[in-house]
Amino acid sequence: MNKIGILILGDESKVVEGLNGFLNDNEFLIHHASEPMQANAILEDNTINFVLLDLEQNGKFNQNILKSFKLRYPDLETIVIDEENKQSGRYNSHKKGAVKSTSKPFIIKDIQKLIESSHSFIKFKKHQEQLDLNFTHFTKEMKDKDVQAMVGVSSAIKTISSLILLVAKSEDTSVIITGESGTGKELVARGIHALSRRKSGPFNAVNCSAIPESLFESEFFGFRKGAFTGAMEKSMGWFELANNGTLFLDEVTELPLLMQGKLLRVLDDKTIYKIGSREEIKLNLRVVSATNKDIHQLLDRNTLRLDLFHRLNSFHIHIPPLRERKEDIPVLLKYFVREFSRRQNKPERPVEEHAIEKILEYPFPGNVRELKNLVERAVITSEEPILKFRDFNIGTTKKPGAVANPLLKTLNLQEVERRTISDALAKTSFNVTRAAAILSISRQRLYRKMEKFSIQCRELSVH
Repeated sequence: MNKIGILILGDESKVVEGLNGFLNDNEFLIHHASEPMQANAILEDNTINFVLLDLEQNGKFNQNILKSFKLRYPDLETIVIDEENKQSGRYNSHKKGAVKSTSKPFIIKDIQKLIESSHSFIKFKKHQEQLDLNFTHFTKEMKDKDVQAMVGVSSAIKTISSLILLVAKSEDTSVIITGESGTGKELVARGIHALSRRKSGPFNAVNCSAIPESLFESEFFGFRKGAFTGAMEKSMGWFELANNGTLFLDEVTELPLLMQGKLLRVLDDKTIYKIGSREEIKLNLRVVSATNKDIHQLLDRNTLRLDLFHRLNSFHIHIPPLRERKEDIPVLLKYFVREFSRRQNKPERPVEEHAIEKILEYPFPGNVRELKNLVERAVITSEEPILKFRDFNIGTTKKPGAVANPLLKTLNLQEVERRTISDALAKTSFNVTRAAAILSISRQRLYRKMEKFSIQCRELSVH
């Protein structure tokens, strides 16, 4: 998230190796291509801010590459690496679009300086500095209010913190939080409430997927005494309970369409009536909703009302999965070890370096919630002075009924790729845009793959 992309085109392994530490330390994404065709594929499928271009590659002079890149990607910044005796006369790199140039033999620090003086890098650093300031302010505010803040060091976490600070200033703006299960959506919702002017009011969290359709009205609107058989006393619904505060609707997309329509009416009118009553109750609350589903797929399948989505989506916060922000894992490990050690009245113990390395390799399908549970188990069961990898019990359990995929034994790589593409298209009802997103490739590349494997839009996935 929010990383600057650099593409190195050329055979200079010295450049790749020398810059790796610098780029990683500064939250960059580095790509390497040895041929122009490979570079074009990387540029098409990734966000690249600038290119380090070795103009003398495999003995071929590549001055035309620069011009073609700039024609296709006008915002691309370029650093040219060329032989010292060719720096003048043979070409003018700046006329062809290069930002800066250096000659061989080069010093890694010289290239670092060129990167640091580029427009993209300066803009990136300013953005990171602002994120750091916002995150420091956010953490202090949450600590002062004795509310759990998000833990991490990634740009993603800092960006989310900035968005929380921003939207908290507005009292009524609806917010929708998206992200996989276990990423911390309710934590974000509580942060918005704690930093808003509604902080003195109630915060109520409702799991929409757990409410039967037949009980929706009584659960959300409440009822008057005697409104129906069994209504011995009047009851307040979730809307009324959250009045003057925040109502958090978790898994809001699980509501059936009829219930979605009723929710939309309340959000528009800001009034409700209890079941069995004609007395109007005015509402003054903020609705924060969340889902772990793909909203675009739900809209395509007509299982989510478009008008409700627009009403909920006044402000959108997305939490990326833990596997996409692994730099947060060591920080979360230390935090959870400290918390569970305190709860268990045990001394806080360090995690073995080898264990951290192995944990970083794990994809965490359950995200932060899974990491939290693994740490709790390790703290409880281990009696050693240091927590080792085996204490975390990672990868020792399998899903019930899980079996090895027979395709891996019977199919070659191209057939696996073909079936993967077919599956993605089938799952999205052949919506090429959504299928490309699932496969993490561009639409153009997906079209090329479909043409390569003769996949037609009417074709169904075969298992």
